[in-house]
Amino acid sequence: MTTVVLKDLERRFGDVIAVKNLNLEIQSGELVAFLGPSGCGKTTTLRMVTGLLLPTSGDVLFDGKSMLAIPTEKRGAVMVFQKHLLFPTMNVGGNVGFGLRMQGVDKKEIDRRVAEILELVRLPGFEQRRAHELSGGQQQRIALARALVVRPKVLLLDEPLANLDANLRLEMRELIRNIQREMGITTVFVTHDQEEAVMLADRIALMFDGVLQQYDVPQAFYECPRSVKVANFFRNENILAGTKRGGTVQTALGTLEIDA
Repeated sequence: MTTVVLKDLERRFGDVIAVKNLNLEIQSGELVAFLGPSGCGKTTTLRMVTGLLLPTSGDVLFDGKSMLAIPTEKRGAVMVFQKHLLFPTMNVGGNVGFGLRMQGVDKKEIDRRVAEILELVRLPGFEQRRAHELSGGQQQRIALARALVVRPKVLLLDEPLANLDANLRLEMRELIRNIQREMGITTVFVTHDQEEAVMLADRIALMFDGVLQQYDVPQAFYECPRSVKVANFFRNENILAGTKRGGTVQTALGTLEIDA
């Protein structure tokens, strides 16, 4: 299990700041959801964690060690994309075992681990199936199995449920959460769906326009939002305009005491 720290992380594309001064810590074995509208910097952050994109400034640390000089394939972070990206010329066994073959693992061990991980994603005996013979949900499970079979330190999921229908999304949420708990793997999940984030995550990192707005447990976004913008994003309708005076706020409904 691995602790991930993002320190003063920033990424610019010309004059555009995609991610600005991002600081947070993901505990070992924790599942964190990066939540926010399209273009807020979620996927850019994920790509910097995995090494597919270098930050303009700041650092990414795994267990206190900077990853900036470590190439993607040696970081131990594996990313599952929204599109399944399965190899059409390979069967399921070939797709799932691809990373192990690249690591030089012997065939007997590959076969054992492929069978083991297919059991975990509830697709036992699918080794000889072809990608085009699988449903969308099955393809997403195979993509997840391919990532998990190499036993990564960090699992990164970039909106993996976006292309699935409602029933499959619910099923995959449960599967991802169960696998994450069973393996104890540090996981980062990107989504723009508040319900998905609340259902899956131990903590949520809410971003707007490349800036982290709040990093907290799901319940806190409903009970203690840090701004009106955060409250509105979570569809909190209990918002009153008022004027703060010491330990009270004057509102149209009367004077309310607050925790100063």
